[in-house]
Amino acid sequence: MNRIIHIPRIIIFLLSILLTTGCSNDINEVQNLNFATAIGVDFKDNKYHIYIQMLGLSSVAKTEDVPNAPPQVYISETIGETFIDAFFKAYRTSQERIIWAHVTAIVLSESALNKGIENIYDGLTRYYEFRPTPWVFGTLEPIADILSANGFFNQSSLNTILHSPQSSYEQGSWVRPIRLNKFARELLEPVQTTYIPTLKINRKQWKKNKEAESKLEINGAFFLKNKEYKGFFELNDIKGIRWIASETERASILVPSKENPEFLSVFEEQYVKIIPIKVNGRYKYDVVFFAKGYISNRLKNNVLNVNHMQNFVKDSIISQIKDFYQLGLDKNIDFLNLEYQLYRKHNSKWKQMTKKNEPFLEEDSINDFKAYISLQHSGSFKKQKIKIND
Repeated sequence: MNRIIHIPRIIIFLLSILLTTGCSNDINEVQNLNFATAIGVDFKDNKYHIYIQMLGLSSVAKTEDVPNAPPQVYISETIGETFIDAFFKAYRTSQERIIWAHVTAIVLSESALNKGIENIYDGLTRYYEFRPTPWVFGTLEPIADILSANGFFNQSSLNTILHSPQSSYEQGSWVRPIRLNKFARELLEPVQTTYIPTLKINRKQWKKNKEAESKLEINGAFFLKNKEYKGFFELNDIKGIRWIASETERASILVPSKENPEFLSVFEEQYVKIIPIKVNGRYKYDVVFFAKGYISNRLKNNVLNVNHMQNFVKDSIISQIKDFYQLGLDKNIDFLNLEYQLYRKHNSKWKQMTKKNEPFLEEDSINDFKAYISLQHSGSFKKQKIKIND
């Protein structure tokens, strides 16, 4: 005989209320939140200026109703005596709760770095919603302009190098993009020179329906050492940086020079070693570069054998690394991290030199520059080897 269990009506009523309330909150939660996607930090008139970028959901997920609508980008600017004070002022006009977990880019001005990075980093990492993986950039331009730049075809800022620098870096590597956690690790590492790429607005290169359309570009780098800002350098002045960066994925070079080019070579496999060696009782350094690439475009019909081509490329790359090193000597910046190599590999010697206040960067600090180049094939036909003419 089946037994019928009677559940009191009051229990059923309470359960229905709880379930209904929970579902309705889940449905409305996303549309009632503000999602911050980027943060900018400037320091002017002895105060922090904080910029917050927010993108409308329709800018991220395109709808059929308005497929060609321009992206909705909101930029907030607040001013405070401290970094966190300026942040809290943003809540006064936020209308809804701001979610910080989706911040994927941080832009720092030169004056903010001069003021000191520690206060900014401490403020960001103390709040649990902030992730340690946003991309970090610098800029000399108004931060609001950088955060307002959009991508192609009415795409939002999420489709620019501000939020997605890795994709364009894979095609043409210049200044490596860096995330906050790695930047902090290098910044806090004793005697290591680190850097972040800088952004600017290019207002000339691209046109939309014959009208100029601004786009972001990497135009150089900010350098820091021991948490101290060292300076800004444009791309043309630091061409050698891509040959010593372990992150470089694809780099090209006109050989033998930009003024008298004969062919373009492209490298997708490379690495560099900086080796401290003892010479006459003191440490010097061998800079050894290895690369494997191909000829992408021959600009002249000169008949060159592969050995001549490889020597041309080797000389050109060594020349750019030497220029980069010489710039560091002139500006007293250890671009090649020579002191860091000694600190890591011969720490007792580094301590002795530090105690005696001996210089780590001198004209003759480099013992030798070496490059080993292998040109495997020509262009897109990767199985077609370069003909070796004796």
